[in-house]
Amino acid sequence: MCMEMGKCGHVIERTKICYRERISFHFLISYFLLSAMSRFFASRSVAAISRLAAPQLARRAPILLNTRTFASSLRVANASKELLEVVKSEHKLATSVENELAPDHAEYLTRSGFKVSEVENESNVQLSKTLESGEVLQVFFDIDEVTDVSFGAPEAAEEEEAGEKFEDELYQYESTFANVKVFVSNPAKNDGLFFNLMLQSSEEEFFVDYFNYKPDASAFIKQVEQDGTFLGKFEYQGPRFSNLDESLQAAVEKYLSDKGVDAELADFIFGFSEVKEENSYRSLLSNVSQYLEHN
Repeated sequence: MCMEMGKCGHVIERTKICYRERISFHFLISYFLLSAMSRFFASRSVAAISRLAAPQLARRAPILLNTRTFASSLRVANASKELLEVVKSEHKLATSVENELAPDHAEYLTRSGFKVSEVENESNVQLSKTLESGEVLQVFFDIDEVTDVSFGAPEAAEEEEAGEKFEDELYQYESTFANVKVFVSNPAKNDGLFFNLMLQSSEEEFFVDYFNYKPDASAFIKQVEQDGTFLGKFEYQGPRFSNLDESLQAAVEKYLSDKGVDAELADFIFGFSEVKEENSYRSLLSNVSQYLEHN
């Protein structure tokens, strides 16, 4: 009986143990299922949130970029508008003042017989006329050189180093001066004499820099018109005028004066250059204004 009881108690005990094991097993299964489901739903929630948030971020970025672009465009537009207003104001001020050749310059142009050849918005000017001798006189100058280039008097040491009469006279005053080219040609023989001159504003007179002979006048004029050069690459320009004998210098100066290259011509060149430079400036302002209005 005791044995049976023992056996029975043992059986009951094992039954309790098995029951507890089944309960523990089911509990573990439930725990793992709940954990897995929690992780699944959590990952799904994060993914959903990411999908919802990503488009919002994507939509916001262009808005910020467009804002910056708009601000930059606005600044450019304001700068263009401001420049346009200033240019218009300057053009109005410039055109309010009369800009014509002085009466004495206009009278000289008629009396001298010079014909003016110029191109709008270009600085080069050519004067030409036929002399009583049948020769053709052509004068070339650049209005930028005439109106803008200034040189001051050099130091004493520089004057000593110069050592040339021409340079001593040229730098004696603080003045504006320019290159003026003169060509006297004989159409019948197709040759001529070329003179490179310096025009000094303080005295309104010409100084001869050098001169030479052109055996082919037509080729020389073609070179000037196409290349804008008055001296070939390997061409001998001639001796420095200030180094020549004084009697030769005086004879050359008299020759030029007799051809009409004198103080009156110098004065006309300065007056004409000022008028043309002002007209070119007004044209520039007008063109800039038109560009800004349409861009």
